[in-house]
Amino acid sequence: MTTATRQGDLTIPLTPIERETLRQISTVEHLDEEALLKKFVREGLIRYRIEFAARAYARGELNLSGAARYAGIGVEEMMRELEQRGIDYGPTVEQFLDGLDTLAEDFGVEELHQVATEMRQEEGL
Repeated sequence: MTTATRQGDLTIPLTPIERETLRQISTVEHLDEEALLKKFVREGLIRYRIEFAARAYARGELNLSGAARYAGIGVEEMMRELEQRGIDYGPTVEQFLDGLDTLAEDFGVEELHQVATEMRQEEGL
């Protein structure tokens, strides 16, 4: 790796082949090499955050809105990202029942609490 491209405080070592590829893309895209590198880094960071959020969601470390927030995208777009990766994003039975309990509390509907309690018993939760 003999050639390096300077980006702010970072120096990125490039092989001669990488350097030539960068030059060619720079010509095609009508961007100087520094602007092109900055574009590539930004796109890579976005992809990384989305991928990280999807993996964290799949492991149960983030909920859907938390994953979307970390990735810097909307919930609907996060749902599409999860779907593309084959990750189920629907609520679990427990999450659904928690939602029923929240609705029961918010609207003062005791019957919803009863339904949620019965379903938890049936599901063994």
